[in-house]
Amino acid sequence: MNAPARTIHLLRDNPRAFTAADKALIHRLHGYMSSQQLLDVLNERLVAELGCAEQKYTIEQLHAEIGATQPEGDFDQDWNALRKLVAKARRDGTLQAVTRQTIDDFAVVFSLSAGQVLRLQDVLLGAKEGGDGE
Repeated sequence: MNAPARTIHLLRDNPRAFTAADKALIHRLHGYMSSQQLLDVLNERLVAELGCAEQKYTIEQLHAEIGATQPEGDFDQDWNALRKLVAKARRDGTLQAVTRQTIDDFAVVFSLSAGQVLRLQDVLLGAKEGGDGE
């Protein structure tokens, strides 16, 4: 009953590639849990679907997939990029929804430092009041 899968498994040197469902899970969760925890979840799913005989995913595979999900050049830290981001948030209506309480809640969830919270408040609440010059 499991002979074809076992034959394929024996012919393969490397662990199998991530499925579309695995990739979606990685894209959604890699920012919220450690790589090892995510790898454990993926390997538990693999064992549940295909059994213990299947070769487990490796941390190197996971890191490669995480690296492939992060676009290059989108993480500009300069003021020009920040101004563009705030302008886009204003156009989309997101900036109007930001309040001091939203920022405080965000700070708790993502464990921001006091300095990071102050910078967020200065930038977002200042831009909301029209202080960014746009």
